[in-house]
Amino acid sequence: MYGAVGLITKHDLSSLVSNFERLPGQINELSKFNFENVYGSEAAAQAKNIIYFFLSSKPVPRLNGESSILYIGQTKTSFKSRYFRHANLHATSKANSLKFNMIIRNYGAIEIAFCDYRKFGDTLLGAEGQFLWWYFQNHGEYPPINYTKTKVRTDAVSA
Repeated sequence: MYGAVGLITKHDLSSLVSNFERLPGQINELSKFNFENVYGSEAAAQAKNIIYFFLSSKPVPRLNGESSILYIGQTKTSFKSRYFRHANLHATSKANSLKFNMIIRNYGAIEIAFCDYRKFGDTLLGAEGQFLWWYFQNHGEYPPINYTKTKVRTDAVSA
């Protein structure tokens, strides 16, 4: 059961995400092949209209507490359509390779979790914003590799 009286709140964020579906495989080394293996899976091709989460194996210290959530995003198209073409860039560009290498080295392999957005908002952007707001409420900042901020300030949604 979520939160009080069937409401999902910031307190449910970690348990929600831990129970979401996962793409097969992990990004555990900095290589185009490793990123393509996860981004290009059949499950990634089927996952559409989703909110997705890049997750580290070990939690990352935050302003308040810690979290394994590295990034929260959304896509109307499939996850594969959104990311497969960027696999080489994530593995080899100067900034991305530095970022992902630090994550893998310090916090372990990266997994991708995802869920259908409709339980958490009327639109993809609204649902993404809801998760970003819950994360912000818990940690006083956004996930470490998110550049997207949110204007959503809803504290709870119906379970």
